[in-house]
Amino acid sequence: MRTPIYLDEKENIIIIQNNDIINPTQVDMDNKNINFKESKTVFLYFKDSNYKHFKINLNKNIDIKLYIIMKSSKSTEYNIDFNLKEASKLTVFLIIRNVELVDILINYSFNLAKTAKVFIKQALLARGHITLNNDVYLNDEFAEVDIDLLNIGSYNDLFDIKQNIIHNAKSTVSKINNSLISHSNSELYYSVSGRIYKGNEFSSCKQNNKGIILDEFGVIKVEPKLYIDEYNVDASHGAAIGQIDDEQMYYLLSRGLNESEAKNLIISGYTKPFINSIEDEDIRLLIERQILKRIKEESIV
Repeated sequence: MRTPIYLDEKENIIIIQNNDIINPTQVDMDNKNINFKESKTVFLYFKDSNYKHFKINLNKNIDIKLYIIMKSSKSTEYNIDFNLKEASKLTVFLIIRNVELVDILINYSFNLAKTAKVFIKQALLARGHITLNNDVYLNDEFAEVDIDLLNIGSYNDLFDIKQNIIHNAKSTVSKINNSLISHSNSELYYSVSGRIYKGNEFSSCKQNNKGIILDEFGVIKVEPKLYIDEYNVDASHGAAIGQIDDEQMYYLLSRGLNESEAKNLIISGYTKPFINSIEDEDIRLLIERQILKRIKEESIV
């Protein structure tokens, strides 16, 4: 089974393709459960997989970096449940990429125990109709989630994204940062929700959504929502969506940049922070190449 070039040199890689699962790593797999018992970095590659449901479990006090790359040439569905035990830490890079116009449904569910932390970095660079449901349950005190998402739509792409954070305990923390770009006539629809129930005081729930529409027929629609039943919390949300600002363009042009360079600089403000946060060099270069494909090269470097 052939792996992509950017994964060839990786030591810990699990390949899930068609009806096959190849696991040469020391990661424990029990049926469709992936059980992490010690700290490590693992690459999980889905290619046209017929397996629809996985559970990923983290033991106490371990630190996992997990790169999940999904590529499909056919319409498909994935359901992945993440279960983090006490004091575990997960940094997960979720990359959806394909070149076919297909329908993809992905359901992610994260359950966090006491002092567990998850850092979710999502790159949505696929073509077609992508539906993504992200549910995060902060079930015990001091659990924390930080979501950083980059979504670039192009041509006739349609993205339906739901992010739902549930604070089920006091002193829990959630942060969401969405960077959205609509190129050509792509449509990006986001429902972003945070819930803090009564009694879960000292919790923090923050959302930041920014989007830029590059063409006349592009669409970005974000609905940030907070459901707060407790007074002693820190909660905020916002959405700033629009086309490239004329005054900003004028300023950059007046400083000697041409229109393409100015546009490139503005767009890079959305993409570069995400790219620079990717630790693995091969994956970082992959994301940069995909961005170039999603937006015309004369618009961004």
